[in-house]
Amino acid sequence: MSTSPLVSVIMANFNGARYLRAAIDSLRKQTMSDWELIFVDDASTDGSVPIAQAAANADPRVTITAQRENRGPGAARNAALEMARGEWIAIFDSDDMMAPQRLETLLNRAARDQAAIVADNLLLFSDTAQKPRPHLRNALGVSPRWISLADLIESDCLYSRTPNLGYLKPMIKANLIGQFRVRYDEQLRIGEDSYFLASLLANGQRLRFEPTPLYHYRKHPSSISHRMKADHIYALMDADDRFRKQVPLNDRETRLLDRRRQSLDALLDYDRVVHAIKQGEPGRGAGLAMRNPRIWPLLTRPIAARLKRMREALEAL
Repeated sequence: MSTSPLVSVIMANFNGARYLRAAIDSLRKQTMSDWELIFVDDASTDGSVPIAQAAANADPRVTITAQRENRGPGAARNAALEMARGEWIAIFDSDDMMAPQRLETLLNRAARDQAAIVADNLLLFSDTAQKPRPHLRNALGVSPRWISLADLIESDCLYSRTPNLGYLKPMIKANLIGQFRVRYDEQLRIGEDSYFLASLLANGQRLRFEPTPLYHYRKHPSSISHRMKADHIYALMDADDRFRKQVPLNDRETRLLDRRRQSLDALLDYDRVVHAIKQGEPGRGAGLAMRNPRIWPLLTRPIAARLKRMREALEAL
């Protein structure tokens, strides 16, 4: 009789001590108990490892390993993949949480629809007055549906009508990862999750979407996924180039990648405008903005975001 768990939950961590205990506690409260947690610390300088070690001491399903040098989230997740023994691999970030029935619900959805990759909607929340809300709303998040590589790429283009699907946290059949030898791009410090999922979908697979928002995605200022800078954008461009060479793409997928490249170019233009303004050169920033009308909607977003936060704070009183 095999002693391997049904689900291997892999968690990469860097300086996540503030939220780590809540994350692990939410996993330990799952209604489905046949899981293991593979926790890989990426050379944290806070108290993350002692917190994880305390969890491992209290629960034999928790395994921890600490990397001696900071190599990025992709390398940490790859290390966790090498250690995982489960039939399924579930991605879980150390600053997020799960609803108690999440793993059980995903397994049931996968069995019902014969899916090898499944993910639920995200419930976005923060420590501020912002009310939790689903990542995919309206018609997008009300019923199960299949998500293709083209859907994923299109959602990551500027001004897409669909929220970025790369933020979803999938659960994947382990043999699928082994069959296609898919690993995280260790050169990326942002967006590595999306490229990992894209590499799986590029091999003819589709993701089955469960509309119930059971993954609780924490938004906070220190989250790297919310701080897009020029070096991140250049890294994503390089990753796009590698991706094109590594996977088979049809004409539609290629066109969407071209559109995504244009989006990254626009983000670079936006970064240049912001940098000029921060350097005390508003005139140069205005000139750059006038020559790049595609970034004008981006320049209005900070104002809209501030007004939205003010409205939410008032509603919470």
